Amino acid sequence: MKKLASAVAISLFAASPAWAGSLVWQVTEESDIGVKGAQGSWKLSQDGDKITGVADLMHDDGSPLTYKVEGTVAGTNYTIKLVDRSDGKKECVWTGHPPTGAGTQTQGLVGWAPCSGGKLIIRAAF
Repeated sequence: MKKLASAVAISLFAASPAWAGSLVWQVTEESDIGVKGAQGSWKLSQDGDKITGVADLMHDDGSPLTYKVEGTVAGTNYTIKLVDRSDGKKECVWTGHPPTGAGTQTQGLVGWAPCSGGKLIIRAAF
């Protein structure tokens, strides 16, 4: 998993968090429960401070992961609900922000998504 996280961190590119319209974000998830990782994309639309879209990822074991994305943006901070996840995780809410402090990720967005029964770390770039 560390290799996956490192490869994703290296592949993330700089972009201003301010955007409007439609955009595809490259996303990785790491979980502390169940299948440990997934990567793919969020296809998002923004209207004012509202964000909606769909997620299309693939778990490390090759199984697909899909869900709806609904949330808000305030400056460079995102609060996004991960709704109707095909892996059954419930009540997941991601709080994404530019990376802070020491670590391998220096660009894009990163944050935790607590879910009922566990949590995810999600890294995103667009």
